[in-house]
Amino acid sequence: MNHLHIYVGKIPTSNDGLYWVSFESDPKLKKNKANIYGRCLPCIQNLYEQLKAGKKEIALGYALQCWKVAAVVNNLEEALALLSEFEKTFTGEHVYGKLGSGRKDLTTKVVVFHGESEEERDCLKDTLTICLKKRGNMNPPLISRGCAVLHQELFGDWRTWQEVTPVVNEAKIPEMLERIKNILYRSAI
Repeated sequence: MNHLHIYVGKIPTSNDGLYWVSFESDPKLKKNKANIYGRCLPCIQNLYEQLKAGKKEIALGYALQCWKVAAVVNNLEEALALLSEFEKTFTGEHVYGKLGSGRKDLTTKVVVFHGESEEERDCLKDTLTICLKKRGNMNPPLISRGCAVLHQELFGDWRTWQEVTPVVNEAKIPEMLERIKNILYRSAI
């Protein structure tokens, strides 16, 4: 019998409904917190430094071993119910991710599980598929590389990325440099 419990960080009250909240099977959300400064920000900084240096082929580093397995649900209550179902179904020892929305034009929420290998990605996808069906949601989980939202404008479809990936949209470099600089500034790295 699985005794996994998923802990959810404090859900902010937001008039516009835009927020992201971490969840994890560790009550202190250690993996989420460690990844922000140990994986995510160094990866983004790596991209920034290579682009700033004028490189047209970028060594992706962590971005190549970072996965998101996501489910779209109607609201926060459905997101929390999906996590509850996941607790009962998942046979692994640890999960982490986030839930919420970053888009004003959508009323739905997204539950995003993070994985650091193809094996983890596939296990999360299989479990999430089962949980969605149990909850009456027949939409399949969405799979992407971890930073596809940030990287795809430069490199195109994440399915084509390699360890060293050429920039396919050089016109986006100045805009992306500014965007990444703002991310790094806000994170105080």
